[in-house]
Amino acid sequence: MQHPKFILARFSSIGDIVMAAPVVQALRAHYGDEAQIDFITLNKFKGATELIAGINSIYTVEKSTVEVTPQLKENGYDYLIDLHSNVRSRSLARSLNILTFKINKLGAARLSLVLGIRKRPVDHFIDRSLKLLSPFSISECTDNPWGEIAFSKPEMELPKKYLALAPGATHIGKRLPESSIDAICSNSDLPIVIVGGSDDTDLAKRFEDRYPSKVISAAGVCSLKETAHIMKYAQVAVGGDTGAMHIATAVGTALVSVWGCTRPSLGLYPWRTNPKSIILQPEGRDNRPCSRHGARCRYKKLGKHLCIKDVTPERITSAISSIL
Repeated sequence: MQHPKFILARFSSIGDIVMAAPVVQALRAHYGDEAQIDFITLNKFKGATELIAGINSIYTVEKSTVEVTPQLKENGYDYLIDLHSNVRSRSLARSLNILTFKINKLGAARLSLVLGIRKRPVDHFIDRSLKLLSPFSISECTDNPWGEIAFSKPEMELPKKYLALAPGATHIGKRLPESSIDAICSNSDLPIVIVGGSDDTDLAKRFEDRYPSKVISAAGVCSLKETAHIMKYAQVAVGGDTGAMHIATAVGTALVSVWGCTRPSLGLYPWRTNPKSIILQPEGRDNRPCSRHGARCRYKKLGKHLCIKDVTPERITSAISSIL
């Protein structure tokens, strides 16, 4: 087979889709421009997929893969690389009826970590994804494993040097406390550009108003490509276990990642990150995650504060200073 046709499936979310980039890069490096490498995701995450170089076509669905199945069948794919292994991707595999390579989500192992049964960290999601390519004798692309992440310059004027801050998250156990954000803003010698989605707009605006000569809010007004630009040209990026963390990693920026109710042991830590990057975990609490997605904190049930508050503002500002 000279010119294979691949369809990759990952339906959510931003960080998980960005982590598909090394798979696309490895396929493209092995087969060159002749291979067809397409991607299917949810409509609302198309922007994340557009960050990945080397994809020929992106297909999106609102709910079900049935929406695009006829078109995908016409394309005559040879292989499905299933990076999600959920109801949608399994439905797609049945419909296309082609050779499928499915990610091992290690659900039982990750749950065992949360329950405290397992101590050993699970393999990183990207390493597990790349193993799917072993039947093709393809390994990680060592020269540039992330590929060229797409970015575009925002319309807003950015300082020549700045710190990129991504304080928000979908789940409360991953959000930076306001006390930590305030410490970062008050101690930074660099201007700060706050990035995030529309849910982070009010928070970013409060700190922009509090530090008008230092903080610029880009939350809710920048596309993901513009956010990637902000991350790429920052002197340092700071954030929790979120999609912004993976974008910063992919563009090679030194990163301070602040961990709360999730832990790096779940296999979603910054992969092949800038060597200056620093991971901060809660002090005084073990490495056992409270939940797989950061939605629950087991210490909160005991009347204590969220895990992420045990990464003190002083530790965060010290880590930033050590990188700069």
